[in-house]
Amino acid sequence: MENVDKIEAICALIGAVAVILGGVWFIIERAFKSGKNAHRLEEIEKNTSNLPCVLHGDDLLKIKTILIQKYPSSVNIFSMKASPRILNKLGIRLFNDIDGNSFLEENKDVLFKFITESNPLAELDVEQAANTACLSLISTPAFTRMKDFVYNSPSIEIEDGKKYDISLNDICFVLSIPLRDMYLNDVGLKDKS
Repeated sequence: MENVDKIEAICALIGAVAVILGGVWFIIERAFKSGKNAHRLEEIEKNTSNLPCVLHGDDLLKIKTILIQKYPSSVNIFSMKASPRILNKLGIRLFNDIDGNSFLEENKDVLFKFITESNPLAELDVEQAANTACLSLISTPAFTRMKDFVYNSPSIEIEDGKKYDISLNDICFVLSIPLRDMYLNDVGLKDKS
């Protein structure tokens, strides 16, 4: 009987050790998977922290330009082509209503940096980059005053008594024309050759 008790105790001990080793193996396996996942997350974060990347930044600008040309409401309502494009009376009025000069002066460094980093080769590139630069500030505190203006502004009357609701895109467009001129006067273009 004593041998049977010893055998049962040894079997119980072996079973307990097997359960413990299985648990340890499970924990080690989870730790390795966690380390792999952490590394993957770090890689994803590194790859997405500077979007749009250099390869696709130009593509986004091209897509935006095509969309502006396809849906040119701001362009037609607030400006006119005068070689180069200029704000019309309605655009000037909106620019003054939003105190555009103050906004551009307050955010000049950030806006100029954005335009410069887009590597404009022609004046039209500067004009488009200026619009994109303004759009890039929409989700920042710098644009809060503009959001309040859009939220509180009533519809405006345009040609033939039609009503038009001002949007943040309109604000960015109206800011972009004077910003383009400021940039070209202060910085200019790099050598095009």
